[in-house]
Amino acid sequence: MALFSCYVDVERFLGESVKELVHFLICLRKKERISVILQIAKFFQYVDHLKQFYKFKSEKKEEFFSSLPISRTEKEILWKLLENFYLKHSENSSGKPIPQDDLIALRKGRLFEELVFHLGPIKKEKVDLLSMHCQPMVNRERVKIYCRGKELSGKNIDVAFWGRNYVEGYECKGNVEFFIKLGLSGSEKAKKVREKILYLNQLAYTLKRHFETKIYLASFAPEIDLEWCRKTALEWVRECGAPKLDFEIITIADFLKTIK
Repeated sequence: MALFSCYVDVERFLGESVKELVHFLICLRKKERISVILQIAKFFQYVDHLKQFYKFKSEKKEEFFSSLPISRTEKEILWKLLENFYLKHSENSSGKPIPQDDLIALRKGRLFEELVFHLGPIKKEKVDLLSMHCQPMVNRERVKIYCRGKELSGKNIDVAFWGRNYVEGYECKGNVEFFIKLGLSGSEKAKKVREKILYLNQLAYTLKRHFETKIYLASFAPEIDLEWCRKTALEWVRECGAPKLDFEIITIADFLKTIK
């Protein structure tokens, strides 16, 4: 029987403002947690930049509060955590400050990964182990993924859950529709986006030969054109000779509906 495992090369840095917000959200009462996380996801989808945050604070904060099924005290705590998330500065390893809008985008990605890690998997009864930033391995050898003879190397998945004969993996993006649109041009960045889509599909196809496998490309932004995303991704994977998508594209709303 084949054995699945993960190789983790480098752990990604997770700042205090992300840790604190994740801790608050996952510690909410279960009946309120899903609703609050979904409202936070909608908030993040439309409040991308620092200027938008200040505008939202002055014009829509109370409306936002009214959408949350938690106490006034909890709402005030949550807002303080959101302020830290948007306003707290940071530096990179060289000591140079990171532009705040870039930092906000980075934190959103980390937040989504952490939420999936703590709230998943969908099939809890089949999972014994979990990992973040996983380069998949089968029988203690890294899985090599190819597209028409070319290796798609140096890639991983953000979150992996696995057990005996079962693998559930997630590539987490702040907004999958925006991510796929980045792949439409002829730039080097667009090429990497397309290669990631090819990698996910070929990885899912390869792992399915050994295990019951579910690979997800997940969007923290809940209000996206899923049909267009799936159609575009399918056009790209056909470049590798794949007749269908072997991974699934979902949103945070889809994920929250299925977790127990």
